[in-house]
Amino acid sequence: MDKDILLLMKFLSKKSFITLADIENSLEITRRQAKYRIQKLNDLLNEEKVTPILISSSNTKDIVVSDDTKKVINSLLKDIDQNDVYYLSKKERLIYMYLMLFINKDHLTLNDFIDSLQVSRSTVLLDLKELTQTLEEINIHIKNDRKRGYYLVGSEMEIRRFMMKNVIYTLADEDNNKVFDIFINDFYLDDFTYSKVYISELAEKHNIRFVENRLIEFIYIFIFLNTRMQSEKYSSDEIVGLIDIDAMSYMKEYKFSYELLKKYNTTENITKADVNYIAAWILGISFGDINEDTKDCVLISDLIGKMMTRFESLSGVHYKNTEEIFIQLYSHFRPAYYRLLFKLPIFNPVCDKVKEEYPELYQLVEQTMKPFNIIFGEEIPAGEIAYLTMHFSTIYSGKKGINIEKQKTALVVCSNGIGSSAILYNELASMFPELHFLSPIDSSKLSDFSEKVDIIFATNYLENIPNINIPIIHVSPVMSIAERYQVMREVYMQLGSGFLKKTNVDVVMDIISKHADIQNRDALYNELINYFSEIDNISNKDKENELHLLDMVRENIIRLNIEAENWEEAVRLSYEPLLENGFITQKYIDETVRIMNSVGPYVVITKHTALLHTKPESGALSCAMGIGVLKNPINFGSIEHDPIKYIFSLSAIDNHTHLCAMAELLELFNDDKFFMFLDTANDSEEVIEYIKSNININ
Repeated sequence: MDKDILLLMKFLSKKSFITLADIENSLEITRRQAKYRIQKLNDLLNEEKVTPILISSSNTKDIVVSDDTKKVINSLLKDIDQNDVYYLSKKERLIYMYLMLFINKDHLTLNDFIDSLQVSRSTVLLDLKELTQTLEEINIHIKNDRKRGYYLVGSEMEIRRFMMKNVIYTLADEDNNKVFDIFINDFYLDDFTYSKVYISELAEKHNIRFVENRLIEFIYIFIFLNTRMQSEKYSSDEIVGLIDIDAMSYMKEYKFSYELLKKYNTTENITKADVNYIAAWILGISFGDINEDTKDCVLISDLIGKMMTRFESLSGVHYKNTEEIFIQLYSHFRPAYYRLLFKLPIFNPVCDKVKEEYPELYQLVEQTMKPFNIIFGEEIPAGEIAYLTMHFSTIYSGKKGINIEKQKTALVVCSNGIGSSAILYNELASMFPELHFLSPIDSSKLSDFSEKVDIIFATNYLENIPNINIPIIHVSPVMSIAERYQVMREVYMQLGSGFLKKTNVDVVMDIISKHADIQNRDALYNELINYFSEIDNISNKDKENELHLLDMVRENIIRLNIEAENWEEAVRLSYEPLLENGFITQKYIDETVRIMNSVGPYVVITKHTALLHTKPESGALSCAMGIGVLKNPINFGSIEHDPIKYIFSLSAIDNHTHLCAMAELLELFNDDKFFMFLDTANDSEEVIEYIKSNININ
């Protein structure tokens, strides 16, 4: 089959809501090429006697694929002859070449590359040059000498990490395992099917639960890693140097890993360090269960407690269901801890989307996690920050407590794991309060699922559905405005609710187009979607409700050269302008002091700086941010950050209106010049002008 058509089919099979622009961007082709490929695919579908793929006449050029057509596409993908001639793309050739180097084959020559890839010498040399440049960016080098041929030099952890990234990103982003199957076959490595059977049985024995997509990743990575380990390429010295790994030998993941390695290696070749490495990897793709008695529970819980406290301090957000929030964060952060500690990669397909949908929240979470960088020896990757952002977005999104009798039951099926199902569950539950959502499951468990459900939300196309009459809605872990609207339309159409009586945005757009000149169609379309769908989501609040720092800071609540004898007097004097101008009540001040007397200096957030705040219901009347500078610094009781000189007094009426302002304030905190300016500022007007000149307002 034509590879271009194959890629289009795979893309269509994975998505629920698609536009022509999505196809162009994802496949990196022109609109003309996209339409041509759709026509070619329709010619193929015509032979199957199903509805062709349509391009709507709407402004967004939606791609319309019927359920029957999607089933045929997935059936064709499944039935593609595995023996068809397959030509590796350039990207796949680079992966193949790296795997040749990774398995540490004896005396690897240029001719070995040429013979294995079946390409010209010049192509191999160009590819080898590009691969060399890519690897050197992460301090891995390709060496060549007469005795050993081509081989890799660098940190064994980084060499493994790059292999794992290749596998994870290729499987997740492109849904294509062909290059790995070809490589395994060419070099007579462990059979994938046999490995899957054995690993699945061993996992069941040790009560290890793999999400389906993670299991596939694990098998491919283990096949390649085990081959390298058999060539005596261990990473013992690097792994032994990591902290807190003694506790792992008591875990079920360690016992699973030891037995797995024992199966594929002679016992004397197995080191504790490499068992730890495999065990950490399994921990890194599992769910954290707070109810499971593990040796690391106290350590992980302590880190999460510090994370929650710091986020609360930086954001001014106050938790209402602390225990529930803790459990949700534990489920994600325990595996994240081991990924970060052992430098294991993770693929977050919605990282860019999270940054776009929740920019201020992402920045706050990023700042929250900065002190934890020292534990892991490097900055926490954007993908991990994005996953934590997704969790925090569900914690305080300001969902309305709608009391509706739930008549229909929904199920969330997610193949990605790593907290994605919990995140998607929360978002869908807020969108459809009239549905009763069962606990989410991964796709591998669907065939054994017996409870009655009325509708299924799934991130992937599902095979072997237990009841073909159940409508299935395909969703993304993080949905854009248009995707939310499309999902709402699909749900209400499937369940027969009153949504069909509501206004159709495409129809409204067509009517407006007949009678008016639209200056910005995309902006109008998105605003109409927001208005008609009434989705209660923090990222889509009207701009008029989103406060910037300059909306909250005023000249009359800025105090310079405050004279105070102790921390309590400093707190009360800093709050005083907010009280005098009607932003807070006396109770708000008293509650802050009471909590500080009870739990300590929770308001101290960084060197010499405090951010005063307490729960909105304690007396916050409207949003404001006071700025105070002490004439003489005072100890607040923070060993790390005392003495305190700069005091910011926050009044927030909810958990989200002020977040944009907080993100802008953190920008100022990250610039030492801001505090140097406060030391020399003469009046409030100067402070306002400085803020105007030094923050970015989008």
